[in-house]
Formats: sequence, C-alpha cells, structure tokens
Amino acid sequence: MVKAPNFKYLPEASSDTMANCPIEITTGEFRGIVYRYGKISLKELEDGGLDVTMDIEIIKATENFDQNTKEFTNAVGEIFSQIVEDGIEQEPVDLEDDVHQD
Repeated sequence: MVKAPNFKYLPEASSDTMANCPIEITTGEFRGIVYRYGKISLKELEDGGLDVTMDIEIIKATENFDQNTKEFTNAVGEIFSQIVEDGIEQEPVDLEDDVHQD
C-alpha cells in the first residue's frame, strides 16, 4: 500500500466545516497542488472489491501539471483513504444524511 503524501486543509471563509474544503499537498511530487473533492461514487464489485470514482477540482497547480496521471490519481486516492480513516477514528459518521441517488 502506498503512503499518502502529507496534506493540510485550507478552510474557506464561507464554510464553517471541513467538508469540501480545499486540500493542499505539502510533500512529494505534487507538493503545492491545491484541490478539492467533488462527487465521489462507490460501487461494490462482484469480487467483493470496491470501485471508487471521484471528481477532483484543481484550484492551484503548476503550469504543466496533468491531473490525469496514474500517480496523481493514486495520491489523491490515498489522501481520501487517510481522511476517511482519520474520521472513523475520531467519531462515528452517519452516512444516511449524505447519500445521493442518481
């Protein structure tokens, strides 16, 4: 398993929660990239695995940055996993309030 790069939240003045706030990657190849998660979809696979699809909004990046690389996709996926793990350790989350039907 790949370790998530270090990151920090950049709370927006218009929001009093951490939900959907920008995230800055502070170490590694993508240091300085600022992004936020958009829609995240989870689909259970027949083999019991989980397919995760997420929309990423890039807020700040270098001029030649390509968000469609496997390395960046893996990095933001690992950060997402770390955020979920940290949230589970802190307090239970009621996902019923955030379920969206397409």
